[in-house]
Amino acid sequence: MWLRLPKKSLFLAIILGLVLAGCQLLQLRNPIPAIESPYTRWLAVDPFNFSPIIFFLLLPLIASLPAGILLKADHDRGLLNQLRLHWSQRKILVNYFSLAFITGFLVILLPLVLNFITYFLFLPNIQPDNLLNINILLTNLTTMFAPYYYSHAFFHAFFYLLFASLWGGLFAVFVSGLSLWIKNRFVAFSASLIVQIAVFVLNNLIRLPNLVSYSPADFLHELSPMTNVSLEASFSATLIMLVCCGILFWKGGRRFDL
Repeated sequence: MWLRLPKKSLFLAIILGLVLAGCQLLQLRNPIPAIESPYTRWLAVDPFNFSPIIFFLLLPLIASLPAGILLKADHDRGLLNQLRLHWSQRKILVNYFSLAFITGFLVILLPLVLNFITYFLFLPNIQPDNLLNINILLTNLTTMFAPYYYSHAFFHAFFYLLFASLWGGLFAVFVSGLSLWIKNRFVAFSASLIVQIAVFVLNNLIRLPNLVSYSPADFLHELSPMTNVSLEASFSATLIMLVCCGILFWKGGRRFDL
């Protein structure tokens, strides 16, 4: 199945992610106060630049590039009929959805990890201080597990690396499953980005108490740049996305009687 992966789309996704993550590194050209560290400057915690907002807004598009519509493309070409001679319906779907998830996960993880590691080459590895680093305004309202940020900053950042990458995988799976129901490939490929933007806009129209965001474009940041976040809203949104992906997997085989 990995041989079916479009290499050009994979490289394009990696390059796009690296370019956006690299743009955020340009702030290293300017003098940085001695109290700053990678934990207060890396992409997911940076509240002062526009590139992190663009990265997390386009996250579904980047994640879906490598294998999001591969299932639909192979179905349209008739290749799935050949696979049915060797594999069961369930195994075909599991392989395509697994490929979409893994590639979506990795193309988001890679630029985030490289951005995070690069800061350790230029800034000291010191724990953030809630008084010295008060300028970033990282509190219980702007991140999940805020106390751990000040006591175990590395593991807090590591959690957000995995959380954002998980959503990258889910967005890719969502596109893969939804593409079976949409005739136009471009529309199918753009589905996750359309949902991302729709939820982002809806979040500004229909607000939760305390202005808590339920948009992945907000809560996937280690430090939410514009709204408040909460553990309950973030994990509820993740659970809903998991359920949607599960339904698409279950319905996918029935859609074309794989």
